[in-house]
Amino acid sequence: MNKMANAEKKVVISGAGMGGLATALGLARKGVQVAVYEQAPAHRELGAGLWISINGARVLNDLGLGPDLEKINLPPIDRVVRLWNTAQAWSVYNKGAENSKEHTLYMVLRYELHRILLSALEKAQPGCIHLDHKCIGYDETNDGVTVHFEGKPSVKADVLIGADGVHSKVRQQMFGEVRQNFTNAIAWRGLVPIERISEKYRTPMATTWVGPTAHITSYPVQHDGRQFISFSGQVDSQQWEQESWSEPGELEACLGDFEGWHEQVIEMISGADVLYKWGLFVRDELPTWARGHVALAGDACHSMVPYLGQGVNLAFEDSCVLVNVLTGDQGIESALQQYDALRRERGYKVARASMDMLRVFHHADLGKEQRARSYIEKQWSKEKVRERYDWIVSYNALTVGV
Repeated sequence: MNKMANAEKKVVISGAGMGGLATALGLARKGVQVAVYEQAPAHRELGAGLWISINGARVLNDLGLGPDLEKINLPPIDRVVRLWNTAQAWSVYNKGAENSKEHTLYMVLRYELHRILLSALEKAQPGCIHLDHKCIGYDETNDGVTVHFEGKPSVKADVLIGADGVHSKVRQQMFGEVRQNFTNAIAWRGLVPIERISEKYRTPMATTWVGPTAHITSYPVQHDGRQFISFSGQVDSQQWEQESWSEPGELEACLGDFEGWHEQVIEMISGADVLYKWGLFVRDELPTWARGHVALAGDACHSMVPYLGQGVNLAFEDSCVLVNVLTGDQGIESALQQYDALRRERGYKVARASMDMLRVFHHADLGKEQRARSYIEKQWSKEKVRERYDWIVSYNALTVGV
């Protein structure tokens, strides 16, 4: 499909998260008319770190964002696994440390990456982002869709992409309520100014602490010249929590979940201004991600537990493949069916692998010091790490659907 044909298309994207913005930017750079509708009345600064692995970084670099990302990136000097109560450390094989431009790895604040995407999209297609627009449904005809918003005029488009997260209204209209399944685990996250960390613990490392019933991952990030430690912990739990990653939790409860852990973990948790707590759920797999002129992307179709750190990276992969098929030489419905065929199996395979990692991070042997060493040395050996991650990060979305 040539540039003129692209310019005749209009794509509406519901959701101005990472995946939605990356999709819009990719399409805009190829001349497609895009309009992004976000239900929030303003862009919020959310204090969470993002681990952009090689497969996600490829997409961002192809969008021309590499130079801006390098300015905010704070790469760790090492990656280690530590035992929960003794802090004994094992270095982890790091593919990103190999001498290749292909192995870019970004550790950034969500707010910073969101800002970069917003700025790039506004430059590519000014005025295409519309806040305070809550999608409540759509009507579809043979030649397009009409998208409806709460208290706002409806809009017509050739394509609707539901990148509206785990509580997707677009998905709900396509499939009704999709069953959510509690994984018997909860998550905590926080952001700690580096000056609240004892000097002896300030070495900029990416660290995963592992224990018998919980684990916690931390790494350095920066904002406006200040350094922070971003951390996210997951804990086995039978207590059902709501599925919202922006609801505050109590310090006392978080410290209780990590009672007996090394002082470095306790200090880190205690240094956060705000802690957030949520339940970890997975949803039943969908039979398709596309119908007619409507498609789903990101958490709307493949929300996953964070044990492989791949949620946002898979959203970037989705965005790239959507751009590839929608700017190809086929009709819209065929293009979206191709997207589904190319992406759905991959998305659910990664989601299932993420769930399987719970049994690795939380293991009874980690509670017995004499067994913990052999367990960690086996599970985080170079061979095991490559087996676990190489098939994920080697995926090159730039070549899929072209």
